[in-house]
Amino acid sequence: MNILSMSGFIPEQICDTVRFTHYPGERNIAAFCGYASDFLSQAANDSGIDGAVFPKSCDSCRTMASYLEESGKFLFRLHVPARTDAAAVDFFAGEIRRYRQAVEDHYHVTLRDIRERTEAVNRRNAAIRERYDDLAAVDYFDYLSDIHENLRRPLYRQELKTALKTGRKDGKRVFLVGSFLANPTVAELIENAGLKIVGDDLPESGRLGSAPPTATEGDLYRNIAEAILRRKPSPTQNCFAGILDADLDEMRRKNVQGVIMVMQKYCEPYEYLYSVYRRRLEEENIPVLKLSLLHSEDSRKVALQAEAFADML
Repeated sequence: MNILSMSGFIPEQICDTVRFTHYPGERNIAAFCGYASDFLSQAANDSGIDGAVFPKSCDSCRTMASYLEESGKFLFRLHVPARTDAAAVDFFAGEIRRYRQAVEDHYHVTLRDIRERTEAVNRRNAAIRERYDDLAAVDYFDYLSDIHENLRRPLYRQELKTALKTGRKDGKRVFLVGSFLANPTVAELIENAGLKIVGDDLPESGRLGSAPPTATEGDLYRNIAEAILRRKPSPTQNCFAGILDADLDEMRRKNVQGVIMVMQKYCEPYEYLYSVYRRRLEEENIPVLKLSLLHSEDSRKVALQAEAFADML
C-alpha cells in the first residue's frame, strides 16, 4: 500500500502512509487552498499513490472526496472533533478503529503492530521535541527539511539526523506560525534576510513535538486519539484563544521580536487566526508579517517580503 496522508490528525500508528509535503505536478483545482489542491492533484495523478486519507476538518477537506471518488483508489475521510474532552476522545477513537478496518478491508491485510508503531511514533516525536528545544542553535532549513524527509518514509525507517548544521548566531528573533510548511525554502529565505527563527507553531514541528507520549497500555485507540487531540491545537479545532495564549507565552520566553504567519491562499481557518493574532500582537507591540502562498511549492515573493520585515524590525 502507498497511501498519501494529509494532516497531523492522521494516526501513523495504524499503517504506513506517505505524508504529503509538496507536489510539483499539474495544479488544476483552484477553488481549494493551494495545499489541499496539490494534495488532490497528487492523489489523483500520481501512479505511485494508491490511496488517500485526510481529515474532515475544514471547508476544503469536507469536499475533497468528490474529486477522488472516480479514481478507484483507497479513500478515507477521518472525522475530527473540534473539542478535546472525554466524549471527543471516545468519538475520535471510534474513527481510528473505522480507519483501521477500512485499510484492512481494502488491502486484504491484517494490521498487527499498532503497539510497536505507537512506540516508534513516541520515539520520533521525542526526538523532534529535543531538537525543537534547541532550535535557536541550529539551521532551521536543515531542521525542517530533515523532518519532511522522514515523514515521507515508512515509520520504521524514519531516523532523524544525529546532528544538524549550526544556525546563524545573529539575526532578529522571529516566531513562525502557519499550516504545514510544504516548501522549507521559505524558511531558508526568511533566515537569509537577517532573521532567526527561534520557535514555531507548525504541524510538523512545534505542534508535533508537543504531542504527549501515547500510552501503550490499555485501549490503544483511545490512547492514540487522546495524544493527537491534546497536542497544541490546530485552528481547525476552533481554539483560537488557546493557540494564541500558548504561542505568546513561548514568544515572551524566547524574546521574540516579530511573528511571521505563513498560510496557503483560500485557507479560512488560518485567515481567521491571523486576524486574532494581529489584534493581540499589536497589544504586545510585536509586529507580524503575513505570507500568503499560492501552492505547496510557492516562495516567489518571500525573500522581498522577509527583507522588508527585517528592515522594519
